[in-house]
Amino acid sequence: MADSALSAVQALDVQRRRLVDEYVNRAWNMWRSLTPADWWNDAVTEGAAAYVTQQQIAFVKAMRRCGITYADIMLRLVMTQGLGEIPEYEVVRDNTDPWKVSVRAADAYRSEAVKAPDIRPEAWDRLDGNVAKTVQGWLDAAKGQLENNAVTDGNVAANRATQQRYEASGITRYRRIIHPELSKTGTCGLCVVAATNTFTRGDLMPMHNRCKCTVAPITSEHDPGLKLNDGDLMTIYKAAGKTAGRSYSTNATDLTKLRVQVTNNSELGPVLLRKDAPVKEGLAEWHLPDMKMTQRQMERMFNRATEFDAHYRQLLEGSSDSVRFRYDGRTYNFRKSAHTKQAWDYVRSLLSYSRGFLGLAA
Repeated sequence: MADSALSAVQALDVQRRRLVDEYVNRAWNMWRSLTPADWWNDAVTEGAAAYVTQQQIAFVKAMRRCGITYADIMLRLVMTQGLGEIPEYEVVRDNTDPWKVSVRAADAYRSEAVKAPDIRPEAWDRLDGNVAKTVQGWLDAAKGQLENNAVTDGNVAANRATQQRYEASGITRYRRIIHPELSKTGTCGLCVVAATNTFTRGDLMPMHNRCKCTVAPITSEHDPGLKLNDGDLMTIYKAAGKTAGRSYSTNATDLTKLRVQVTNNSELGPVLLRKDAPVKEGLAEWHLPDMKMTQRQMERMFNRATEFDAHYRQLLEGSSDSVRFRYDGRTYNFRKSAHTKQAWDYVRSLLSYSRGFLGLAA
């Protein structure tokens, strides 16, 4: 059984990595097509983010399908049949929506760029020396944000679909499976400690940024995840050793020095943190995403796209070179550029998609 479970986990890993790479490549090709000025033009960045959002929705659907397929394989290993209709798509985060998450790549670029206000390149091919290095840092920040979102959201989406399948099939307990092979530095100590715990049907497995852990079912007779985690003992010893200042340690007491806490992230839910890590106070309450939440977020994107559509029209059909307005607590500055019309098309495409999702008349 352990070999079969390992094969299922490895197949899921390969598929998840492929989907993440494909999505990141498509999304980054969009962001990388922007001119330096475009990164400061809300008309263009919101349009690019609208395009990326539709790619992200397709990506989440694919990750959920992977999670369900993996769940069915693991259920067969514990002599249980996969049951229940699992939604094709649910949003991943609470208290935001996919479009707002997608635009964070542009926000990351701007956050770095404002640190060097004297550098504002007109074209990518006119950079040299320290200026080129500085600007590349801005782009790296944008891509890093994109990759973080992709890995985190993709794995959360797959695991939630897996857990939904388990629950529908009568599984009441499960455990996390650590994946040292998916990280250059091995499994983080947070996940190593958490892998010793099991979770009940009413719990969600706590994650962290870029977490790659998966979920295995537990029955009264079968616990395939325990065998898989036992196979990673050296990884556990290495994590323990880091707390003791050594390359690895077989001393279990070293591992106990690494304490973890579980707190609720307002967007992602239960997350793992080091015991001494600061916890932000006053964050919005988190709720597990479901179809009602998905509907609400799609309505918000529909309303935003409708509002933006009117301002794109005002800009491109009017005589002014820019349109400034406030929406949902944020000020936007739409400006005419070579890419503004295409950005408008992307927003209208998302408007059409959300309208169809909501079943609204055109």
